[in-house]
This record gives sequence, structure tokens and C-alpha cells, in this order.
Amino acid sequence: MTVTMPGYYEQFRCLASACRDNCCRTGWEIVVDEGTVDYDRSLPEPQRSRILSALGRDGEGDAFLRPENGQCPFLTEQGLCGLVLELGEEHIGEICALHPRYREWFPDRMEIGVGLCCEEAARLILSDPEPCEFVSYLTDAEEDEEPLPLYPPLLAFRDRLFETVQDRTRPLTLRWAEALRLTRTAQRAMNENRLPDPEAGPDDLAAVPTPWQTVLAALLDAHLEMETLEPTWGRTLAELRENLETLDWNSFFAALGERAYEYEHLTVYLMFRYFLKASFDGDALGRLEQTVTIAALGAWQWRQTGRFSLADQIEVARQYSKEVEYSDDNMETLAEAFLFEEALSLPHLLGLLEG
Repeated sequence: MTVTMPGYYEQFRCLASACRDNCCRTGWEIVVDEGTVDYDRSLPEPQRSRILSALGRDGEGDAFLRPENGQCPFLTEQGLCGLVLELGEEHIGEICALHPRYREWFPDRMEIGVGLCCEEAARLILSDPEPCEFVSYLTDAEEDEEPLPLYPPLLAFRDRLFETVQDRTRPLTLRWAEALRLTRTAQRAMNENRLPDPEAGPDDLAAVPTPWQTVLAALLDAHLEMETLEPTWGRTLAELRENLETLDWNSFFAALGERAYEYEHLTVYLMFRYFLKASFDGDALGRLEQTVTIAALGAWQWRQTGRFSLADQIEVARQYSKEVEYSDDNMETLAEAFLFEEALSLPHLLGLLEG
């Protein structure tokens, strides 16, 4: 089996107590695998009762850590994991040990990366001015013998998408537009029960010229319907929505200059993490439009302060990912908006990007 990862993956190191937004303080419900629960049950008293008393069960019967004041009950005042200090890293839950890393399995490969919600991961994803490269190596793990017909053509299609988005001889918005057209080509084939042709040209769907304010208004309305973890996030979205007419989209991108590669990196991250999932669910178009919202948040900060540094970009992307990407309910809200909101339909998005 092949293991594939972004070139920056092995550089990742948890910042632990130096992290400004410790993942143990997110307010997320942290699921604990049954193997870890069984180990906790084997501990001597009173250690066993103290740890097990912090666990609850959700409606599906999965164990989870009950947060206290919005954070893990075992987080120390120094921002360290009390369970690691007490039991060792090998005895914490699988999710805690893995986060923010993610893994996806396909018939002949496993793909691994780090999630944008973590500030150190976001720094690695965004900060290199060179195009993102991927590294692969072979392992002795057995390949899945069950066929997945959509996987081979979509893998080849994704390579084309990477090449398109990273073609820096063209404006970023036109690269986004062509990537969407290519993705629609693959989506149409799947909708018609055909295998996507990796050599097929971009879809020739007619673009509808659309003011960017119209698209962003619909995007923000969808986001304002979502659940929030931090009140400041909701306030930021509301302020941007209220002041949308003052936003100077074109001037922001002009001021960003060569740093447009940061949005290129965001797009490649989303493509790598999500595009091949269409091998299972047939949804190739979902999730690739999120970069537009992150760019709007950047433009709003630039409008307010007159500056937008790499550190600002990392924080905006991290917060967006934490609030939206890591919530199944919020991602479903966004997917429905792209399906049913006319201003967010592909012709309007293409009109925004190609206009």
C-alpha cells in the first residue's frame, strides 16, 4: 500500500502549552474509543473512578469526555494533558493522540495530513511560498481487494486539479474557475452513471455575471445559520454581512500581491482532503468553495485595519476551519446552501470568478 502526504506533514509538532488556542479548549465533544475506556476500567482505585466519572455516553452509545467550562476536564493550568502526564501518551484516546492529523483509506493507498483548525498546522499549510508537493512511500500493509470503480479516474482527475490550481501564470480566480469547471465535468459523469474521464476538458457551463456582493451575501447568510463555538466568530460574520458594501474585494487581492499563494494552498488542502471522498459518495463538487469565504474574511480584516499579515491569515483560516470544517452539521448547512441558493449556484460562482 502507498502512503501519501503533503511535504510539510512530517514537520508538524504539537505546540502543547505554547498553543494560543489549545484544542482541549475548543468545546468540542471528544469521543473516546472503547479500547481506551477498557484500559481506564483496568486502573486501580481511586484513579479508575476519577477518570471514568469524566466520561459520558451520547445518543449513539459512544463514550466522550464531558467538558468543564468549555475545556477537557484533564487539561492542566499549564495547558498540558493531565492524562498524558499521569498515564503516558500511549494511554490517551485515539482521537486525542491523532488530532489534528487525519487519515483516509482508499483501495491501494492511505492519505494523511494535518487539519487547518490547528494553528501550527495552518502555519505549515499556508506559509511556504512554493507550490505544495506531495510525498509517497510504500508500506507492507495489505491493499483492499474490494473494487472502488470511481477511485482510479478521480485520482487522475485530482492531479489535473492540482496542476490547474498551482498554475501561477494565471490569476488565482481564473484557476479557481477552471478547477470548478473540471470538477463539474467529473460530477456530470458520475450523475450519469459514467466513470469520469481524466482527459476530458472543462465543462462549458455558461457563467452568469454576478456582483461579488451578491455571492458573498448568500455565503454569509448560510454561515450565520450555523452553530458557533465562540461568540466572537458569530459577531465577525454579522459585522461583515452588515458592512458588505464597504468591502473592496479587488483592492484586497491587489494588496495581497504574490501572497495569493496562501489561497492556492488552502484550495490544494481542501482538494487533497476531500475530493477523493467522491469515490464513495459521488459528491465531487462539495467543499471546494470554502476558500471564497475565508478570502472574504481576510478582505474584511484588511478593510478594518489596513493590514493583513501571514499571522492574520493563519488565524482567519484556523478559526474558519474550527467553526465550520470540523462540524458535520455546519458542513451540511453549507452543502445545502450550495445546492439550493441561486446566488451560490455554479453559474453565479463562475460569473464571480471569471468576470
